[in-house]
Amino acid sequence: MNSYFAKFYKCALQVNPFDYIKYRGKEHSFTEEEYNHSIYENCIKEGIKVVGLANHGDVQNSKSLRNYLQERDIVVFPGFEISTSERVHIVCLFDESTNELQLERYLGSLELTDTNDGISPSKLSFIQIAQKIEELGGFWYAAHVTQDNGVLKLHQYPIWQSRFLKAAQIPAKRHEVEDKFINILKNKDPNYKKDTSFALINAKDVSKPEDILIETASCLVKMSEPNFKSFKLAFQDPEARVRLTSDLNEVHQTSIDQINIFGGYLDDFEIKLSPNLNTIIGGRGTGKSTLIELIRYALDQKPKGKDAKKTFDNIIEANLGAGGRVELLVTSHKQFGKQFKIIKRFNSPIAIMNLDGTKSKLEIHDILPNIEIYSQNEVVEITDSENAKLQILNRFLGKHNSFEQAKEEKKGSLRKNASLLLEKLERFDELSSKINKLPSLKEKQRTYDELGISQKLNIQGQITTEERYILTCKENIKKHSLQIQKAAIPFNDEFIEKTKNGSIFKDLKREINDFNERIEHLLAQYTDIKLSTLTALDSLSEKWLVEKQGAEVEIKKAIKSLGDLNGQNGQDIAKEYSNTLEQIASIEPLTQELSLLEQEISDLEYERDNLREQLNVIKDTELDTLRKAVKKINNKKLQGKVKIEIYPKKNRDFLINFLAQEKGLGVQGLKWLEEIETFDITSFIENVKNGKDALYNAYKSYGLQQNRAEIISAMSKERILELEIIDLPNIIDIQLNVSSGKEEKYKSLDKLSKGQQCTAVLNILMLENEDPLIVDQPEDNLDNAYIANNLVKGLRELKINRQFLFATHNANLPVFGDAELIGVMEENEGTGCVNEECLGSVDNNYVKEAVVNTLEGGSMAFIMRKEKYNI
Repeated sequence: MNSYFAKFYKCALQVNPFDYIKYRGKEHSFTEEEYNHSIYENCIKEGIKVVGLANHGDVQNSKSLRNYLQERDIVVFPGFEISTSERVHIVCLFDESTNELQLERYLGSLELTDTNDGISPSKLSFIQIAQKIEELGGFWYAAHVTQDNGVLKLHQYPIWQSRFLKAAQIPAKRHEVEDKFINILKNKDPNYKKDTSFALINAKDVSKPEDILIETASCLVKMSEPNFKSFKLAFQDPEARVRLTSDLNEVHQTSIDQINIFGGYLDDFEIKLSPNLNTIIGGRGTGKSTLIELIRYALDQKPKGKDAKKTFDNIIEANLGAGGRVELLVTSHKQFGKQFKIIKRFNSPIAIMNLDGTKSKLEIHDILPNIEIYSQNEVVEITDSENAKLQILNRFLGKHNSFEQAKEEKKGSLRKNASLLLEKLERFDELSSKINKLPSLKEKQRTYDELGISQKLNIQGQITTEERYILTCKENIKKHSLQIQKAAIPFNDEFIEKTKNGSIFKDLKREINDFNERIEHLLAQYTDIKLSTLTALDSLSEKWLVEKQGAEVEIKKAIKSLGDLNGQNGQDIAKEYSNTLEQIASIEPLTQELSLLEQEISDLEYERDNLREQLNVIKDTELDTLRKAVKKINNKKLQGKVKIEIYPKKNRDFLINFLAQEKGLGVQGLKWLEEIETFDITSFIENVKNGKDALYNAYKSYGLQQNRAEIISAMSKERILELEIIDLPNIIDIQLNVSSGKEEKYKSLDKLSKGQQCTAVLNILMLENEDPLIVDQPEDNLDNAYIANNLVKGLRELKINRQFLFATHNANLPVFGDAELIGVMEENEGTGCVNEECLGSVDNNYVKEAVVNTLEGGSMAFIMRKEKYNI
């Protein structure tokens, strides 16, 4: 499928034939055929598609060059350069089909004073020649206006101000023009003020093939196809369609280049899009909205509103269905201009393919991280979501827009810290519970001492304590572990073969492999040491058992010697004594572990304080950056249209919803948090930790009740740690200038009509994004005055650096927005499709007719408007 959209073509509009150099008293050192070939080669090298032939007062000598270029698919506008009776030089160009005989007649009608001398002036004035060229269907521009024989150099301001003057050639880039002409060219000099639009172009009086290579030898003209009709039409809207080569910065925005749909209502649909402004028009039911939703589906972009989600699901199922798929060809700014094919089959995962047919490992967010797609009426739903408003402002953070990732990384560290801290605290509580039993056990031991039992059962006590310690030693060795990881090699053999210093990297690989081998050896040694130690402990344990058996006779005698004491026999007393000593022996070593654990907890708490402060620094930097970005928006990008104000950390919804999860609390009972103008979550957490009285006293004046303070302060340690990383988002107040006069008057979104809300949001959506903006009927809820005076103006300026795709019923967007591509959708035998004849820009007759009939009510509507409004 061919590309039908309008684009800028490079045009060299003052090229001369081989013999022209004689006017300058010089000769070429090559033949005419070599000259023609060199002109052609340099056109190809510079990407020049259109050439204007402009020999002085002559057309015949240009025939050879014209034929040579045309045979090689360079579009040639034949013509000539002449001087008016005021001695102002102008270049006249004509349709590519105009033959030499016609050109001779045209030239003859302009009454040159000397037909044998091409540089002699005409007897006709500028106005007469301009009218004559217009009648002949040609186009002319004022040549070298700031130089000799130029309109401005000759101070011919009446000629400059004439409505006939639509294009003026300057010999340099805009900023290189002489200072005295700058304000005239900007149309700010009252003596030369023009009421009609005009274009500045670059063209050089080419006499040598190398002249074409000079940047100022050509200019850019936007056309659907490079032909004379489209060329002339471009100068009707020079602001959008004519550029100096130096004006058009190289841009690398992401673009959806082609859409193919298979199955469903849009089966066999195919369209190639412009990287700039695309508008899809057509009658109701032709599939415009379906197309937008299928693009959304292919890019896995979920609708933002509840109603939009339901509509989206219905559209996808009804218009794609089993076996259907959508394919998008995408050029990614994020991936440095690389192209990908994105395939989305119904109810299947997205497949992203490289153009060589291999599957890419990238995901959608790697290719189009900031794509924005809005269904019909969905834009207005942004106004109800604080998060959505924050998201559309994030684009203005530019290279700093990595705060979310930085915050999440820091929060991840805090969650890991919390997990370790909770584990240590749980163990601390467990050990504390056991160690807390030690004083009572010690007291029992003293009682045994006082009763003389300890002395009589001294051997049994020693044996019991020894046995406990032996078991503890074994347990400690069995539980012991050593975690050692192998070192990874960050490169492969293929890298070693290809890289410059391969021998060094071979040695690096050998050293790391040697390290890993030694690690394996170390691990094997550790395993041997552990096994040998356990064997040794078992041997010592067996040796100790022999000693224990030898002591059993003495122990039995000691137990028998106890007799009865306070109703207990000696056997029971000995058993209880032994149990007491065993517990003491098992608990006493825990005090050392508890001491170590206290230090570990202290270290983790210190680490946590540092992590929280680091997170706060990221949040502070993010807020500072956002403030600067908003100031820039308010003072430059949206000045006089929209104003944005930030209320830091004012959104308490996340905090309220988090606390409401505590049993006995509810959202309504926490609304008092919204009443605190300068709420600080760190202070709030400290008050929670300090208990119910501290919490109640701090916030009772705002409406906190005692029973709720008790519930909040009783939160688990785990929940408090979660609370410490809760975000308090900013509230963004978007305000629209509703004044129609010079004095600005701003109103917040909640005080605006739906149409005004959409106006404010659209102004922001259109800015600062390299990824496409796709909207279904952006004109919904907007009045025509805003569309014509605001939206369209913004589009014309911003589309150079961003792709827009709109499905629309409003003629202002494609026509006054000067859409590079207007696609007309229609229904054919029950299937939605795009009419290939009606695909292009307004310089395509079929497209123009379709716009008139589809969006403007037909030609009769124009006649009726004229009669009704007398315009």
